[in-house]
Amino acid sequence: MKATIESHDMRRDLIVHQRIERNSSGRDWVCGDLHGRYADFRAELEESGFNPSADRLFLLGDLIDRGPQSLEMLLWALETNHVHSTLGNHELLFMQGATHPGYRDKHRALGGGWADDIDFSLYRRLTTGCANQFPLTMTLECEHGTLGLVHAQSPFDDWQQLSRAEYSDPLAIQCTWPWSRVKGANKPITGVSVVVSGHIGTHDVVTRANQIWIDTLEASGRPTLITADNLLAWMQEGLSND
Repeated sequence: MKATIESHDMRRDLIVHQRIERNSSGRDWVCGDLHGRYADFRAELEESGFNPSADRLFLLGDLIDRGPQSLEMLLWALETNHVHSTLGNHELLFMQGATHPGYRDKHRALGGGWADDIDFSLYRRLTTGCANQFPLTMTLECEHGTLGLVHAQSPFDDWQQLSRAEYSDPLAIQCTWPWSRVKGANKPITGVSVVVSGHIGTHDVVTRANQIWIDTLEASGRPTLITADNLLAWMQEGLSND
């Protein structure tokens, strides 16, 4: 199990980037936004053939809000050793609401009313867990390349800049809110094989050069859950055919 969540001062910097070594004992899986659909997703995960004793699951943020089981989803992600996640814009609003009432109103308007039903001690423990365990970005090493994981889009044209970047509020916003790269030029992100994001809420996955957005749950009713190796192979085949 992961370390016990303890309360802390929410003014501290968030984690900008983590590099995750290749899984030598099982498969790594990636999934888009889940928005509190905990029971549905656990059933989907079991049907997929996911092996919790060897496999790892990487989520792209926006675990909470809108769906019926945000608290259960967040606790599971924070307390389960084989589950990892980047921060999404919904987690950021949830965290900011612990110390800034104005952000509570914004979070509530985006489906965060469930947080009104938890006591403040638990609220602070959960926001602390998000800050301590969910980075803005991750690089996942795979057998045939690397995946860059970020909720909305890469904040830089060169993914390697993230390993040197210092935390700032504008950087957090750039990782979790905009999706201009979906609508912009078909320009690849250097320094990484593929960048994987969620956030945009489309019926099908969307690709631009070596970037892919897999937030399909809200529009299609099914999340996109795929192994990292299959995602890399599919994207690299598409790039070689362009």
